[in-house]
Amino acid sequence: MWSSSLFQPSFSTPMALRVPVSALWPQSQLICVQMENEMARQMDNMRRSADLMNQLQHVLRREVLDTDKVPRSAARGAPSCKVEKDGQHFYATLEVEDFTPEELTVKQVGRKVLLSGKKEKKEESEEGSYSYRYQEFRRELELPEDVNPEELSCSLNNGQLRIEAPRKALPSVPERVVPIKSDVSGRLKNGEEE
Repeated sequence: MWSSSLFQPSFSTPMALRVPVSALWPQSQLICVQMENEMARQMDNMRRSADLMNQLQHVLRREVLDTDKVPRSAARGAPSCKVEKDGQHFYATLEVEDFTPEELTVKQVGRKVLLSGKKEKKEESEEGSYSYRYQEFRRELELPEDVNPEELSCSLNNGQLRIEAPRKALPSVPERVVPIKSDVSGRLKNGEEE
């Protein structure tokens, strides 16, 4: 007879064995230490980056709040544009005091005038830090129908970009009196019948 304590049938639950387990890599502790050191180094880098971002944010807030250091056109965004017409001319004036003629572009496409300005400035301080300033604007003007786009001109004087064009002379329209009909009698106001 077979003893049930020696053999187990294949359909029974497996037995729990208490066997010492050894690592496949003899240096498993060394790998964990290396991973911990790498994670600590990355955390330090993240802390330093966060500190730099906080310093940059502080500097930017201070510059924005200090209105004496911020040029007027940068503080208000895109340059203001004033459009005027008189009997003979159309004028558009933009405040572009921070831009040189080389940094400005004026293009005409049909009845549209496309204005743009782009300025980059890089500076190095005595401590070795760098600052970079970038300004850009784009404006679009639609010329009125009574303006001659072929004679459009542009000038820059005292920080003001001035665009002007002569207005077309309107053709003379013949004048006539239009009779008014009366609903009551069907007669015209001037005494004439229909």
